Amino acid sequence: MKLGDWLLAKGRITQEQLSRALQDQTFFGGRLGHSLIKLGYVPEDALGEYLSDMSGIRYAPASRLDGVPPEVIATVPGRLAAQYRIIPIAIEGRRLHLAMRDPKDLIALDEIAFLTGLAIEPYVATEFRIVRALERYYQITVGPKTIPVTSGPPDLKAPPPPKPPARTPGPEIGLDGYPLDADSSDLDQPFLGSRGAARPASEAPEEPLPTSLEEWRIAREEIPDRLPEIVPPPAAPPAQSRPSVPPPPPPPPAGAAVSTQRVATLRAVPIPAPAAPHSMEGLSERLRAAETRDEIFDALLDYTAARFRRSALFVVQQDRVLGWSGRGEGISGGRIRNVAVPLTRPSLFVFFRDGGHYYYGPVPDLPANARFYLDMGCPPPARVLLMPLMIKDRPSVILYADNGSDGSGAPEIGQFRRVLRKAGLALEILILKNKIMML
Repeated sequence: MKLGDWLLAKGRITQEQLSRALQDQTFFGGRLGHSLIKLGYVPEDALGEYLSDMSGIRYAPASRLDGVPPEVIATVPGRLAAQYRIIPIAIEGRRLHLAMRDPKDLIALDEIAFLTGLAIEPYVATEFRIVRALERYYQITVGPKTIPVTSGPPDLKAPPPPKPPARTPGPEIGLDGYPLDADSSDLDQPFLGSRGAARPASEAPEEPLPTSLEEWRIAREEIPDRLPEIVPPPAAPPAQSRPSVPPPPPPPPAGAAVSTQRVATLRAVPIPAPAAPHSMEGLSERLRAAETRDEIFDALLDYTAARFRRSALFVVQQDRVLGWSGRGEGISGGRIRNVAVPLTRPSLFVFFRDGGHYYYGPVPDLPANARFYLDMGCPPPARVLLMPLMIKDRPSVILYADNGSDGSGAPEIGQFRRVLRKAGLALEILILKNKIMML
């Protein structure tokens, strides 16, 4: 039984609360239990009770993981504790009591029993408590910290908002991360503005506009879509003095034809051409109009697929990256969603766990990389590009791209950094919108 159904059957939550928690999980990722606790719908012990009920193993509450003696902690090395998400909590005779995220992990149980020479008494514990204990006893941080735990609904009296920090003088920054007064020559996609830049081709040269609303109406309603090319009448000789402007002629009677000379003087206002779908401007328009996470990811993949043979997106979780979607040769959407690469083993993706900004180069000969391309269903390329999409200074999504066996040329790293900053900003806007709905 799934957690939501179990809580509904126990009368712990309502259907409305479950729907809201599922919405929170959809936007922010993670497990449903994290969202339920974060929203204050259930206490942490309710999640532990569910884990115990489903696994048939006793639950270790937070108090069992507090104050563990150092000699007990020393029985399990920190490397194995982080790998299997386990915490030794007590030794009684020849039995080691072990709090685990997954008490049915037979590999972990066998390895710890062989290492310590003790029989294992497993307990199930929430992942939040396991992570906290790893930080406290082993000084090991396993991915981003999870949500804070609350024992019930949050206090309705919220603390006063902090005072905004004093702003230091400096250039005003636009939404794309560049100063508003930046020189267009410094940008990979120059924009043309009012600071001495050239006028866009769609706006130059200026053409005469109708002199009255009546002329505009006649031009819009009575001029057919296509007219033969009309030679404008010869210009009148220059006058010695500036004549007064005559009043506009009266409107023609209904059904009257517009003269050729009159039509020649009315020119259509130029309409700027829409941005190319795979250009930087086209991508920006799609990101600005996106209303879901999938729309943002699709725009990013389409932009990358126009420049590489294969492209894909991988969502970063605590201890692994999961395939989301992809484009190109040999990439199957249904297959890539089953791709998972653990961050506990050396691979292409471990580079970002250590704070790398991007990777472009050959695929290292590692078992995890061989398994990765086997799961992808395509051979390893000559060179691969990996870049993280950051949200609040943490990698949330990784962009993957390659050109197959063609290793010539190099991608425009600066351009893709800007693309990922735009996509990250679009995702943050979606998160803020979701928070507005939750208040």
